[in-house]
Amino acid sequence: MKNLIFIGILLIFTTSAFAELTDSDLQRIREIVKVEVVSSEQRLRAEMTAAIKASEKRMIEYQDIKLTGLDKRVDLLSSLLIGIMALIVLAVGAPQLILAYRQRKHEQQLNAIQELRAAYEDVLVQLKELKSENEAIKQHLSAQPEHHSS
Repeated sequence: MKNLIFIGILLIFTTSAFAELTDSDLQRIREIVKVEVVSSEQRLRAEMTAAIKASEKRMIEYQDIKLTGLDKRVDLLSSLLIGIMALIVLAVGAPQLILAYRQRKHEQQLNAIQELRAAYEDVLVQLKELKSENEAIKQHLSAQPEHHSS
């Protein structure tokens, strides 16, 4: 304990405790602080730049993943839309095609019926002509025996 008291008394009376800082000491301290601040600032900037670049890289990767997913969704929606449009065209177009086919078949049948009717009328006309010729022949034949008896 005596030793501690003795060391404490010596430290109180040392000249450095009462010394004043000179301008050159202050200038030197300023330079040291300035160098430390600049190096600390450079290190901090480098760390911030690295952190920003890493964050940008993660953000770009995240956006790429999202855009890839979005592209897949857009492709899927486009395919579905095309499928729905094809289904609508088929639903509207198929009955129209069936109706057009039936209409054409109906028109063909009407044409065939008209041709048959025209042929039937021709046959009727010929039949009437033959009937009138037959009547004329009958009258002629019935009139001939009268000529032979006179």
